[in-house]
Amino acid sequence: MKYFNYRQFNPRELIRMKKDKKISVGIALPILNEEKTIARTIEIIKSCGNLVDQVIVIDSGSSDNSLEIIKELGVPVIKDAKAAKDLKTSLKTGKGWNLWSSIYYLNTDIIAWIDSDIKNINKRFIIGIVGPLITDNKLKFVKGYYHRPKNDSRVTEIMVRPLISFLFPRLKNFIQPLSGEYAGRRDFLEKIYFFSGYSVESAVLIQAVYDLKSNQIAQSYLGVRIHKLQSVQSLGKMSASILYTLLKIANNKNIIKLNCDIRGYLRQFNSKSGAIFSPVDFCVKDKSLSPLIDNKEYENKFQ
Repeated sequence: MKYFNYRQFNPRELIRMKKDKKISVGIALPILNEEKTIARTIEIIKSCGNLVDQVIVIDSGSSDNSLEIIKELGVPVIKDAKAAKDLKTSLKTGKGWNLWSSIYYLNTDIIAWIDSDIKNINKRFIIGIVGPLITDNKLKFVKGYYHRPKNDSRVTEIMVRPLISFLFPRLKNFIQPLSGEYAGRRDFLEKIYFFSGYSVESAVLIQAVYDLKSNQIAQSYLGVRIHKLQSVQSLGKMSASILYTLLKIANNKNIIKLNCDIRGYLRQFNSKSGAIFSPVDFCVKDKSLSPLIDNKEYENKFQ
């Protein structure tokens, strides 16, 4: 595996190399109610100039002012329901669906994803993940990593890192396995499975590590990252969906043997006051999304 740092890339040089190599870069932003940060994110991407050839937003049903803000900034928004119609498949709502479907709408050689809730968004997040793919022709996949000054990598450190250390040790050297900032070449991303929800990052990373050669994978340092914090219950649901998918993948790869069907539901308890606790069940089964290269609508557009 190769390592990079955003500081080693000069934006003007990257633009020149893009032109010489005749490659294009697209960025997709998955969103759900990101009115506080989406404008700044788009402005930063636009400030990269010709480094980015296309930017789109894939929306999971925002109910705040996100869509109005994006419209004012002139960036195309694709709602997840429209993506289902365009791809002629059933909608499986979630972040993973947004990433998966964005490959169809981006017409570029390099596809990058940036989370839309980064409070200190900066050009280094873009430069750091697309720079390696522009400069190194062998690379197929780049995963971002960063410092988190609030030490808030709770899902990563409490659940994901221990689990991948036990079941997927090939991933143990990834500093931020759940990073939402990563990029790949179309000819790799179109051939892999995605998962509909938050487990998408883990599933994509596993396939990159197992399907690609070590010199085709890289990590790139992006500096300091600060984003909004979610509640402990929200993190519990996220952890459960990731755990569900990782156990399924481990079983499919014969790393472990599951002797029962995983229920796929998480029970949490709500308490407004006193000793009364109300159980609430959540389905945490992220659904598998077949490689886009097998989708007829995708094939008609790109093959």
